Order: sequence, then C-alpha cells, then structure tokens
Amino acid sequence: MDRRYFLKAAGVSIALPGLESFANTKKAEKVRRFVGISGPLGVYPPGFFPTGEGKNFQFNDTTKPLEAIKQDLTVFKNLDHGLTGGHGAVHTLFSGVKLQTAKSNPIDYPEKNISLDQKYGDFIGHNTRFHSLAVCPSEINKIGLGNNTSWTKNGIAVPNIEDPGLLFDKLFKQDSPQLIKSKQRRADIRNSVLDAVMDQANFMNKKVGKADKEKLDQYFTSIRGLEKQITAKKSWYAKEKPAVEDMNLTAETQDKLFPIYFDLLHLALQTDSTRSAIFHVPFGFDLTGIGVANRGYHGCSHHGKNEGAVADLKKVDTFLMKQMTRFVKKLKETNLLDDTVVVFGSGMSDGSPHSNKCLPIVVAGGGFNHGEYRIYSEDEKKKTPLCNLYVTILQSLGIEEDRFGNSTGTISGFHMV
Repeated sequence: MDRRYFLKAAGVSIALPGLESFANTKKAEKVRRFVGISGPLGVYPPGFFPTGEGKNFQFNDTTKPLEAIKQDLTVFKNLDHGLTGGHGAVHTLFSGVKLQTAKSNPIDYPEKNISLDQKYGDFIGHNTRFHSLAVCPSEINKIGLGNNTSWTKNGIAVPNIEDPGLLFDKLFKQDSPQLIKSKQRRADIRNSVLDAVMDQANFMNKKVGKADKEKLDQYFTSIRGLEKQITAKKSWYAKEKPAVEDMNLTAETQDKLFPIYFDLLHLALQTDSTRSAIFHVPFGFDLTGIGVANRGYHGCSHHGKNEGAVADLKKVDTFLMKQMTRFVKKLKETNLLDDTVVVFGSGMSDGSPHSNKCLPIVVAGGGFNHGEYRIYSEDEKKKTPLCNLYVTILQSLGIEEDRFGNSTGTISGFHMV
C-alpha cells in the first residue's frame, strides 16, 4: 500500500507518514498515548459525583453527558494528593507535589514536581516530532500557578500554546528551506557550546577529589543527555510534516475554541506528531457562550451555595463533560482510544471552600477495565493517594517504575484487559 495513504477525520485529509504496517518490515511497535484535561477551579461535587457504586452507578446532573462513553471510563472518588492551599495547590494535579516542596527537598524529589505528561514525554523522547504539547484556549486572568499543571523534571512550567493558528502551524505547516537551515545551524551551535563545556569539565575532572568527581559525572551525564536531545530534535527539522487541509480556527465565543483544540490534539495523536498532551481549561474562561452572562468562571466556582451561582457552575461542569465525551468518542471512532489514556481532573475539588480533597477524577480509554465508579476511603489513615493511580497509568504506558510523587503503590483492581 502507498505510504502516502490519506485518512479523513475532523473534516480534513491527513497524509500519513510512512508506517511499518504498509511495508515489508517487522511488526510496528505498540504506540501508547496520554492526554490530560485540567480544570483550574474544581467542580460542584454534589452534581458531579455519580450515585451508586461499582458497576451499578448512575451519572449525576453534570456528568450525564458521559453516559455515551460509560463503558469506556472510570470515575474515582476520594483520591487526592493530601495537600491544602486552595489555588496554591491546583498546579499539583498531575504531579502530586508542590513546586516549593520539590525545590526544597531535592533528595526526596530528584525529578522535582514532574507531571505525568512530561514523565511520559521524556520516556518517548524524540520518537515523535513533539516531545509533548500543552494547550489552553486563549487564557486570560491567570492566577499564580493555577493554570500550569505541566511541569518538567527541572521544576519548570511548560508554556501553553494559546493560539489555535499557532498550534496548527506548529503541527502541520511546512517550514521553509531557510527556516530549516536556521534551525539546524542553531542546533549545531548548541552542540558546539556543549562540546566546549565538556572539554572544560574534563580538564577540571583531572584536578578534583573523589566527591567532586561524582558530581562531575552527574554533570557529564546531563550534558550527554542534552546532546542526544539536540541531535534527535535536529533529525526532525528536514522531515516533512503531515499534510492537512486548512481548518476553520476562528470562533465567535471562547467555548467554541474548545472543540477546535481537541480536534487539533486528536490530529496530533493520529499523525503520531506527539504522544503526550495536556489541555488546560482557562482560568479566565468567558462563559457567555454557554449561557452564563453575569458571572465569570472564578465567580461561579466560589458559589457560597448561592443557587444562581451553583446553577451557572453546573453549566460549566456539564460543558466540560460534553467536550470530554466528544473527544473520547472521536478517539474511539478512529481506533485510538484503547491505546490512549485520557484523564480529566482538577487540582481543586470545590472552589467555594478552596478544598483540595476528594479531587474529581475521570479516566477514559487506555484499555483499562472500565465501566465503574470506584469509591475509596475518606479516612485519612486509610487514604489512597491519587499518585497511586498515576503509577498504574505510567506502568500501562510502558514505564516500569513503582513510585511517582507521593505514591504508596498502585490502584488495586484497576488494570488493562
């Protein structure tokens, strides 16, 4: 079959890269993917968490849109990171560790507050054009760390792509020959600088004691890692990007940007441009497009049990569940869902009391034994850390590690089938 086989999805034609399945070579590797959906302001818990338990459960007011994908997801209750701080702990959603805690305890947290997407991105490396993607539909009114849940192993927040046009160009627009040469030159300069640094470090290594030699060895390892990253990234510059028709990337209201971003992420996964991504719901989400005219998202979340504010917040929660359902269904229709783990959550459970306990967590896809509502103990002495779920997910993605964040193990009974 011709390697330039075309797929049609989301209203566009996609020219696939060369696939091992279309050639007389050995069987292609199993491709696994991760997508996180992060809300910055929690949910309205009484309307979010289902009734019943186990396989005998019913979705509540705001989670009813998930009924269409019920057998492809699991809802978790009473999982969290054991943290407090309200908005100040939201950034820990996919890491389980506060930035300051990680920086203050380098021995306990050698990878700082690395998040799930970055952990998996590091594992994949540059087998894909993009290590990972972090996106957010035109964020405004940011608050502290509140909309950064993607963190590198150096404790650095991954910046969001907030313009759908920029994301489209990054994924699919072919670079000019001049730009490719410029990128290659910059990569060569970076490698030259690293070579010079290594020469100086090797000279110093001959003059220092044993303890300092160990530190320098760690330094050498880091430099070699950077060299490999630069070389691997450079190899993508001259490779043709997937060919796609232009998309309508404009929206009259901010809510209309959500499906555009999810379609772009779907295409990024489908073309294997990346295997790891985070979608951030904007803190300053303009709600006029979903029928909330007199309150902002932040104001709705701090409802104080006011009936009008609660009703508006439930509109937001319902909208987000509709977006997740649409995305998961699209993954399933294109045979990507069983190998793509999708996690919806928020680092805050209820914005009104600024609670970081009992976080709203929904996991879809990934080939797990879904179709359940799993309720865990509320007893602080018997609590199951959310990071236990993350260890389970990382292992399903091929990362053979038994610790992540503040984990104490894995999630018993939740496994791939």
